[in-house]
Amino acid sequence: MPKTKDSFFAIFSDVHANIDALTAVLADIDQFPVKGFFCLGDTVGYGPEPAMCVQRVMDTCAISVLGNHEAMLSIADKIADEDWDISIRQPLQLANEQLTKAQKSWLRAQPITADVDPITLSHASLNEPPEFHYIHDDTEAEAHFAAQTTFISFNGHTHVPSIWEENPETFACRLLKPSEKSTLLNAKKRYSVNVGSVGQPRDDDPRACYVLYDFQQRLLIHRRVSYDIARAQARFEKAGLPAHNAARLAKGH
Repeated sequence: MPKTKDSFFAIFSDVHANIDALTAVLADIDQFPVKGFFCLGDTVGYGPEPAMCVQRVMDTCAISVLGNHEAMLSIADKIADEDWDISIRQPLQLANEQLTKAQKSWLRAQPITADVDPITLSHASLNEPPEFHYIHDDTEAEAHFAAQTTFISFNGHTHVPSIWEENPETFACRLLKPSEKSTLLNAKKRYSVNVGSVGQPRDDDPRACYVLYDFQQRLLIHRRVSYDIARAQARFEKAGLPAHNAARLAKGH
C-alpha cells in the first residue's frame, strides 16, 4: 500500500448514531496518510448516539452531504407516528431530543451533492438526488452514470460496499467486487463507489466499512474494521431503542 504523504481521502457513510463503530473507524484511519475526510450522510438514525456522532463528523470532515435520515429528521415533527416504522421513528425522535440547535442547523445546511474534482459525493444516486434512489442493478447504475460528470463518484445508502464501472464508449456498466487490497482504477473508464456503512453494514459482514481513495494514483481501498458490537448493543438497549435495531448489528444485515 502506498505511504506517500497525505495521499488518501477517507470517505465514509451511514454512521447511524453508532459511536462505537465510528470511533473504531476514525482510529483505523489514523494509521494512513490521509489528507481529508468526507461523510456521505445518514450520521443519524437507527442508533443511540446521534449527537456524539454528528459532533464527531462536524469536527472531522471537510465535506459532508445530506442523507435521507437527515432529511427525515428535518420534517419529523410534521409526520404522524403511524406513518413511520418504529425502527425509524424512535431513533429520529431521540435525535431530535439529543441534537443541539447548532448541530441541527449544521445538518440542515449540508448540500445534497458535492463536487471535489474529479470526485462527486452524494448519499444516494445522482439520478434525482432529492429522491434518494438506490443503486442496486444495471438500470439504476446507468441512470446514475447519466448524471455523473466526474471520473468517480462516492455514495452510501444501501449499506453494501460495491464498485460500479462504466465504459464511456459503450455506456455499459458492470459490478466489481470491493477489495481490502489496493485497486487501481482504469483512467479510460468511470466509477461509482459505494463506501458501505460504518454503523450498520448489510452485506452479512458486521465489521464497519469505509473507503480510502488516492485520486492522483487512482487507488481505491475498502477497509473493514472490527469494533465492540456488544458495547454498542448495550447503548441501544439503554436508550430504549427497538431490539431489532441492535440485533442486526451482530448479523451485518
